[in-house]
Amino acid sequence: MKRFVWVPVLILLLSPGCSLQQEQPGAGIVLEVAVFEGGYGIEWHKSVARRYEQQHPGIRINLWGDPRVDEKLKPRILRRSPPDLTSCTLPVWKLIVAGKLYPLDEALDSRAYGQDITWRQSLVPGILDDFRYGGKTYAVPSNQGAWVCWYDARQFRRHGWKPPRTWREFTALSEQVKAAGVAPLAFQGKYPTYAWATLLSLYQRLVPLERWYAMQDLQPGAFTDPDFIQAARLLQEMATRYYQPGALAMTHTESQMEWVNGRAAMVFCGLWLKNEMKNAIPAGFEMACFPVPIVEGGKGNPRAVYSWGAETFFVFADAKHPKEAADFLKFMLSLSSAHDYVQRLDTLSPVKDCVKGVRISPELQSAVDVLDQRSCLFSDRLADLYLEFSRTALQQSLADLMSGKMTPEAFGARLEAAIEDVRRNPEIYKPPARGVPTP
Repeated sequence: MKRFVWVPVLILLLSPGCSLQQEQPGAGIVLEVAVFEGGYGIEWHKSVARRYEQQHPGIRINLWGDPRVDEKLKPRILRRSPPDLTSCTLPVWKLIVAGKLYPLDEALDSRAYGQDITWRQSLVPGILDDFRYGGKTYAVPSNQGAWVCWYDARQFRRHGWKPPRTWREFTALSEQVKAAGVAPLAFQGKYPTYAWATLLSLYQRLVPLERWYAMQDLQPGAFTDPDFIQAARLLQEMATRYYQPGALAMTHTESQMEWVNGRAAMVFCGLWLKNEMKNAIPAGFEMACFPVPIVEGGKGNPRAVYSWGAETFFVFADAKHPKEAADFLKFMLSLSSAHDYVQRLDTLSPVKDCVKGVRISPELQSAVDVLDQRSCLFSDRLADLYLEFSRTALQQSLADLMSGKMTPEAFGARLEAAIEDVRRNPEIYKPPARGVPTP
């Protein structure tokens, strides 16, 4: 692979979260990398940085993390002194449209580290779709998620319970669990949008993907579609009948503690669950998962799996070293780095074959089995693109639906009205319709 030749310079850095001082000659390039320090921590990121430095003697990486990294970066973006590279939950599309992000296509179309293909070709197909604008790509996820239902296989064996394939089997199982004196489902109720992926998965089970993606493309009437109302009804019935009492007042960790301690039999969540609860999982607990069950009579693809790119990284247009930052990101998402990521964090990378030839935990293998049986992946972009919709109307409406305060019909009508405000607001960027993504 072609290597860059660096002119030695010295960048004096202030403490994490502060702007960079002016460069001076002397010791090589320093890249500042700011990372959201959440459930996966930043130790893996630091280890990748040290390996990159060994292979690139002219570069040092100042990598720091913080749970509130977004707030620390906002004033720096306004001052045009951002870090070179970041992973955070700032509204990526607002940054793209405002010209604040650096296009990554030159790096994506260059040779991948350690492989005879381009970096773009080394990634899971479709993982970059949500970050393209004007023919260019502006962000790359570092994690591949999937939405599944987790359970303790040991507890299931002890009671003779079987993972369900259909929604009727799921409700029958939930009744069996209740009869055994266990709550069927834990739920992260203080954060109602945990139910959004479950709701969208139920809707997908009911309709062809063309209709499912029509909602994603802001087609009028999507939220009042009778099949969406039916999906909302199934979610409400599940919540009112099978959520653990008090679940709607629990945080994510409180509810998940109920699950690991056996007081709730199942929980819908992403692949980060084990890493988030690793210090609380008791000995002998056998974490396993199944996909959202298919709905009898539904017209959706029964083997589609809700999966998305997460932990997204991007390079700022105002970065001091955007090309070098993009190259470090490419190194982070190389196959060898992905293997290490999978083993250390017990989750999936968006790099193809990230688990091939790698010893993984039984818990992760359970999720891999779900993904291996898929015919296609589907994912939401409404909640991330339209943050005001997500944080207000969607969150409150989900809470009211699951508590029984709102009928499924009223729920759909409220969301339709809220998304109509999005459609009509010229200040909100709406990307072109994507239809059903090509596999």
